[in-house]
Amino acid sequence: MSKTFSGEIELSFACRGDRVIADRTYRRGNSRISANVPAAGGIPCYFLISTGGGFIEGEHYRQSIHLGMDAHAIVTTQTPNYIYKCEHGLTTRQECSVSMEKGSFLEYYIDETIPYKDAVYEQRTDIQLQEDARLILTDGLTSGWAPDGSAFSYGRIGQRIRVRRGDRLLYNDYLLIDPSRQPAAQLGFFEGFACFHSAVIIDACLDAAFVDAVRDRLARLRTSARFGVSLLEEEGVVLRILGPDADQTRTVLDAFIRFYREEVCKLAPVDLRKRNGIKL
Repeated sequence: MSKTFSGEIELSFACRGDRVIADRTYRRGNSRISANVPAAGGIPCYFLISTGGGFIEGEHYRQSIHLGMDAHAIVTTQTPNYIYKCEHGLTTRQECSVSMEKGSFLEYYIDETIPYKDAVYEQRTDIQLQEDARLILTDGLTSGWAPDGSAFSYGRIGQRIRVRRGDRLLYNDYLLIDPSRQPAAQLGFFEGFACFHSAVIIDACLDAAFVDAVRDRLARLRTSARFGVSLLEEEGVVLRILGPDADQTRTVLDAFIRFYREEVCKLAPVDLRKRNGIKL
């Protein structure tokens, strides 16, 4: 493996009889992997950890996740993804590749990115699914942090996600924002809100009836966040949320995921024990 990365992770899961185990947990540099978290009813659950608490200017990180046939795993970040200031204009980068064999199921909960003043960041996530593999993937971006409390004082942020099943592109999402050139707080961008969250579920059984049912469930929430749920062209649904803070957007996000896990997958709730008591 190349030594040009500031941190690397390789995480692989495989079925062993009636159990799923992590058969490879490699890490190097500033990246760490937690021990298995016994909170998911027998589903292996691991946290990805940055030892510095965030990414420094010019650093480059790499992650690789693999699920063997019929394996089911939960992978999540330990905290929001803090991108520290890039005073010299150097780009901080993270790339992640995911490969999933037939019948596998990955729940990949990426916390929101919080860029500091002048941060420049590129994130690339590429996911390849085989037949009947299912995916839950979350991501997000906030208005950032600055010493004077101003919003959107960061530089260019790009977050790209591509999901393929074989040769078919199921999902292609590229969130690109540059507050120095765009009115990031205004209509068409964050529209006066501070936090954005997104979730995509890839599952061929999801249809318009599921969208109607989950919309009905989310409409009962007490929140000032705005959100929308829609079908992909094939094999999945996507949720977008804008809210005044991360707790409110997560409330919608968690309810959306919990509905799918309980009503479609028949799975018990999972408590990830993060700072706002997330239960999926």
